[in-house]
Amino acid sequence: MDLTKDPIPHLLKKIAVPASVGMFFNTMYYIVDNFYAGMLSSTALAGISLAAPIYFMGIAVSIGVGQGTNALVGNARGEGRQDLAEEIAGRAISFAWFSALLIGLIVLYFAADLFAVMGAEGAYIQDALNYLSIILPTLAFSAHAMAANGILNSLGDTTSFRNSLMVAFLANIALDPLLMFGFGWGVYGLAAATALTQLGSAIYLTIQVRQSQLGHCLSPHNLTPNFTQYNALFKQSLPASTNMFLIALGSIIVTSAVTRFGEDAVAGLGIALRIEQLVLLPTVGINIAVLSLVSVNFGARQFDRLEKVAFDSIKIGSAMMVIGGILVFVFARPLIALFTDDANVIEIGVGYLRVEALILPAYVLSFVSGAVLQGMKQAAIPMYFNLIRQLILPSLFIAVALVLLDTNIFGIWWSIAIASWLTVTLQYQHMRKTVKQTVLISN
Repeated sequence: MDLTKDPIPHLLKKIAVPASVGMFFNTMYYIVDNFYAGMLSSTALAGISLAAPIYFMGIAVSIGVGQGTNALVGNARGEGRQDLAEEIAGRAISFAWFSALLIGLIVLYFAADLFAVMGAEGAYIQDALNYLSIILPTLAFSAHAMAANGILNSLGDTTSFRNSLMVAFLANIALDPLLMFGFGWGVYGLAAATALTQLGSAIYLTIQVRQSQLGHCLSPHNLTPNFTQYNALFKQSLPASTNMFLIALGSIIVTSAVTRFGEDAVAGLGIALRIEQLVLLPTVGINIAVLSLVSVNFGARQFDRLEKVAFDSIKIGSAMMVIGGILVFVFARPLIALFTDDANVIEIGVGYLRVEALILPAYVLSFVSGAVLQGMKQAAIPMYFNLIRQLILPSLFIAVALVLLDTNIFGIWWSIAIASWLTVTLQYQHMRKTVKQTVLISN
């Protein structure tokens, strides 16, 4: 693929489809975890649902480094600077290890305090802590894989990551019951299976990088810490990581509000979120494709292509999310019932999914707008919008709904919907204005 010359729709398809398929298996991976946790006990299921936003706070670093790597390596390649691209790619690998180890241990240290802030009570807290005690110290495996994937994404290769996620999913089906029930490790086994499959993915993706056009990035010289390039990676990755971190904090705010409705509500939310992630998979693939295309074309000063990438991807993604929203609304009940027969848990999950069905197109606007700005080296802007969308407005609206209006749990779901649409509308307008100004200046 030539990311600066090939037709945009063709490139979106070639990059987004493998990425979406890969993320399907990634989401199924955690659905398998939910399935086996439910077999262990409803308390274990609630425990890993409670742990999910805390774990995501740790993995936010890995995701941010991967996106930052994609943007910086893509810019360097677009400028025709192969040596610089290899140096940045190599430093991204070592930077991923240092940052993930540090953040993983810090998040683990404060996990119990975070649960207290969330207002969680009951036996499921210990299951959540047991899960995190394994998964957070081994976060560097995931960070390594994400950095390697960022390198490959800058080349338009999303197939390698898809393959790694497919194999990890299949391995997890076998490892979960073996470690949980065969070895008797319970929730510890669930976390250990994740750590092992992430290590396998990191090894495989490293081999793929070695065989790519950027294979020299793995030389000892390029892996050696370099403050200048670490600083560039930090500046590009921090906003992206912060975006993911804000999503985790937003999840904590929502989960904190949901805990007041009991353990069944937490379990129902956990199941519904996994189903929502499945529906959003096409937008994740589009997001990766947009970042890859914009970063390379911005570096190559092919500014006219930026506008087409943005608007073509929004049209395609919005159409898919409208269809997905209709299907989720109609089939919400049987989907939730696949994971539990508890009537109360089912009702909670169905309520969440039917409101979220109305928000799905908003996520397309948010993901594409953020990817475009990040590829144009304006990574801080999406972070500010996410701060508003994930924290400020939901906190305000949920407080009004539950405290002032004394609503039921639907007050939480509608607070998320209103906050999302208000924010992404402004974010889209800002992205559109930025792209048009860039095109005008270049002409």
